[in-house]
Amino acid sequence: MDVLKEIGAFLDANPSEVITVFVEDYAGPGSLGKVVGGSGLSKYLFPPAKMPKGGGDWPLLKDMIAQNHRLLMFTSKRGKDGSDGLAYEWDYVLETQCT
Repeated sequence: MDVLKEIGAFLDANPSEVITVFVEDYAGPGSLGKVVGGSGLSKYLFPPAKMPKGGGDWPLLKDMIAQNHRLLMFTSKRGKDGSDGLAYEWDYVLETQCT
């Protein structure tokens, strides 16, 4: 909770900044969403329903800032978008392989 409140304080003090957080998630369904809501970060959260799937285009940063969707949170657990309001990271992130 302290770290989430620190993120909130940063976003409050820096209205033109956007933060991305990747959570290595071991929490039960609904618990992480409660903590995010309790920290006050929900007002900044970019809704997973608005995230482009399948290689679509992300909104411009200026549009994300204008809509106050300045926090992108991704979980390592599939299916948390419904219970916690967080996007599953591997629906949006690619890992590059070293050769």
